[in-house]
Amino acid sequence: MPPLSQQMQQLSETCSHCSLRYLCLPDHLDTHDLEKLERLVDSGAPVVADTELFAQGDGLTHIYAVRDGSAKTVRIDEEGFEQILGFYYPGDILGFDGFADQHHHCSAVALETSHFCRIPVDQLDALVDELPSLRQRLTRLMSQVLSEDGRMMLTLGRKDSEGRISSLLLGLSRRRALRGMPATTVPLNMKRADLANFLSMRLETVSRVLTRLQRAQIIKVSQHRVEILDRDALRERSSRGAWVADQS
Repeated sequence: MPPLSQQMQQLSETCSHCSLRYLCLPDHLDTHDLEKLERLVDSGAPVVADTELFAQGDGLTHIYAVRDGSAKTVRIDEEGFEQILGFYYPGDILGFDGFADQHHHCSAVALETSHFCRIPVDQLDALVDELPSLRQRLTRLMSQVLSEDGRMMLTLGRKDSEGRISSLLLGLSRRRALRGMPATTVPLNMKRADLANFLSMRLETVSRVLTRLQRAQIIKVSQHRVEILDRDALRERSSRGAWVADQS
């Protein structure tokens, strides 16, 4: 029999004992249905920083739920241009991009040592046919992803540099609040170059805007996190549109 510490770790890694279950696939499943889903989930070993979960062009075999840590998705176009598509934190799910044609259209990479729950798609498909509540949950999660993508397109298309960074910080803060984490502290564990790429900004502009917001005592910047000091002021900056001359 495994030692008690290992048994407790295994117990905490099941869906029924996960503090993030209400954000993930198990939400609203009854005990019997949840047990069926748990049989598919592989919590696996830690994934170290810069390790790919899947690569652009790979066949779809699994989706991944972030248990702890963080990840990014990246796409490379025909000209070789790399674009960061998103950042993912505990409770988020990666791999939905492959559902259309059973191939991934981006790569997913761990930003730090992280744990992911792996769910095989072929077995999930069979279980979805059996459990209508799981089908509804999966559809809802996909809709949320589309909604977030639309919100980000609006941010990139209509906001100036301060608006983009402020919107990102507020969005990350909102996601932390949903997870029961302190909403005033926002992790920025990605490289600044990745942040600039994601927001379609120059690297020096990102640094300049963060410094300006800090000098205004709206945020406090550390190496891998930002503390929100004045949420109302940050919200006001987030509403600034691109039609305002961007002098940054």
